Amino acid sequence: MDRAVIRTEPSWLDDDLPPDPEGDDREWPGDLAEVIAQSDADEAEQAEIRWRLLANDVETGFAHVPGAPVVPGVQTGPGGGFGQGQPWDLAAPDVALAARTDYASGATRDFAAVSDDEVFGVLGARRKLEARQVWERLAAVAEIIRRRPAAGCKLRGPAMMPQVWAEGTAGELSIALAVDRRTADHLLSLAWDLQVKLPLTSGKLRDGVIDERKAATVASYSANLTSEEARQAEAILFAHPDVEMMTHGMLRDRIARAVIEVNPDAARRRREDAAQECRIEIRGEESGNAMIAGRELPSMAVLRMDRLLTARARQFKRAGVDGDMDTLRVLAFLERFGEANPLDDLAKASPARPAGRQADGGQDRKPGDEDDERGGGNDGGPGPRDPAPGGPGGGACTCGGGAGSDTGSGIAARIHLTAPVSTLTELAGRPGVLRGTGPIDPEQVRDLADAAAKSAATTYDFTLTDQAGRPVAHACGKTGPEDASRRNAQHAPDRGPPELTLIDRGPPGSHGRWRYTHRGREMIFEFEDLTGPCDHRHQADGHDPGRHLRHLTAVLNQTCTHSACRRPEFQCDYDHAHPYDQGGITCLCQAGPVCRRHHQDKQRPGWRVEGTGARGWFRWRTPNGRTYLTGPTTYPV
Repeated sequence: MDRAVIRTEPSWLDDDLPPDPEGDDREWPGDLAEVIAQSDADEAEQAEIRWRLLANDVETGFAHVPGAPVVPGVQTGPGGGFGQGQPWDLAAPDVALAARTDYASGATRDFAAVSDDEVFGVLGARRKLEARQVWERLAAVAEIIRRRPAAGCKLRGPAMMPQVWAEGTAGELSIALAVDRRTADHLLSLAWDLQVKLPLTSGKLRDGVIDERKAATVASYSANLTSEEARQAEAILFAHPDVEMMTHGMLRDRIARAVIEVNPDAARRRREDAAQECRIEIRGEESGNAMIAGRELPSMAVLRMDRLLTARARQFKRAGVDGDMDTLRVLAFLERFGEANPLDDLAKASPARPAGRQADGGQDRKPGDEDDERGGGNDGGPGPRDPAPGGPGGGACTCGGGAGSDTGSGIAARIHLTAPVSTLTELAGRPGVLRGTGPIDPEQVRDLADAAAKSAATTYDFTLTDQAGRPVAHACGKTGPEDASRRNAQHAPDRGPPELTLIDRGPPGSHGRWRYTHRGREMIFEFEDLTGPCDHRHQADGHDPGRHLRHLTAVLNQTCTHSACRRPEFQCDYDHAHPYDQGGITCLCQAGPVCRRHHQDKQRPGWRVEGTGARGWFRWRTPNGRTYLTGPTTYPV
């Protein structure tokens, strides 16, 4: 109704309300419409004042006195407060942040008078607001589940949700949102999980800490857990201080480890159940090419297949077939199924090629072969041959080592296995990490450790970590006097379960001397510290690191030091934070792995990487002026 024609008393003058104890002796104008019109005019005037304040760079939400200084931490201009660490940069994703973000972006989204730093603050705000909207959407889906319980299902628990929703609910949701049935099923499952099993994950999505994809990953890995176990797993995940900065792959590995730690049997069942759905998938690529992939294959089979493809690709390279390692591995894959014959094609193209360049002979190695063998066919530069060990939970053994060929019934340990000592000795069920596939359950840890111990080519490293999983000390294993490989280089006999024994406690503050035995192997470990200010003990005299320096670099940083990159260190360049030709040093505190792509970024204007003086810690500065501190690898704990 148009308020201008109202001639009755306003609703707040209700006869049922108690009388005003002070009476109501105000003189009211004769026409109530005039009162309403004056109120509207006053409101419009106040709105104009507010927008005039905004136009003159006065921050909303603060009471400003004419002539008073600017509120500390808030800059002038439309983007004021969005700088790194400033109020709007840290604000919760609510209506106020949405309004302020719109204002900073400009009516035409031209971001006028907004600095680079502030634009990235606006971008971060949009990310949080988007996550909040996803949470709101899933909350509405959860309400649909409440209203569509399956026959006989009652609403239960604090969230008042049915255990099962009615058939047809997915179809109803599918048509309403114009999505396919699989997507609708996914939304229903995720909404249910966030309400019933994963309250912490739900809160992190609501607050913009994680996005929908990350929340769905947590729910997927927790599928075989009870509600109580799922809460334990998400508590482990979100206890990590850097969870907001994790990429999807980083968060996936963390929740996988957490689920294995909470219930190793559930993780094993998940793997075994998934293996029942093994299949070959064929899809078209967006480019117009195609993809074929084997899904849910045994981990050991995949590792062996990967090794065979790489070995054949190296043979192609030695024979002179053109292409990088990725291309050559694809040719090896196609050759297996009769869809390519690179060596015949090469012979037809170059019939006069010298006989020395044969695929199976290995003669006439080219100077670049070593780099490709280390890199495994990626765009990173050379990396160390040594496996990067790891060690969580106070200590871990890592199987690693030689050329990667099988010896006897064991596997020569090009398998980079990281596992807590408590898992290897069967004292607890804790996750391990298999480089290339990620976290693995304790049963796989023990199986792979057994297989590796049978090979005399297997080597061992031992890394101690702090409570957060950061490496604090490391030891490279040396064969003990009773090691079977000293007597038989081909095979270590079966001789009981693995054991770890403290031999000598050493001086105060040291980590002692330890002996590890498994299947006739005996390794001795003596540790060196990796924490605290760098003592430059391992500094190299020249530009290139020595073997041990590079190995310790890999222990500290198993991936590119860029915070959002997971490229393995052996596929990265060894990069000086401060260029060597400008006075930089080759040391653990000033150099680390950087993938080729981020190495190229680092050379561009506005980018900078700085050492912090602590081993394995670096500070990246981006062109927008923001800085990101990255630290050593976090191993499973």
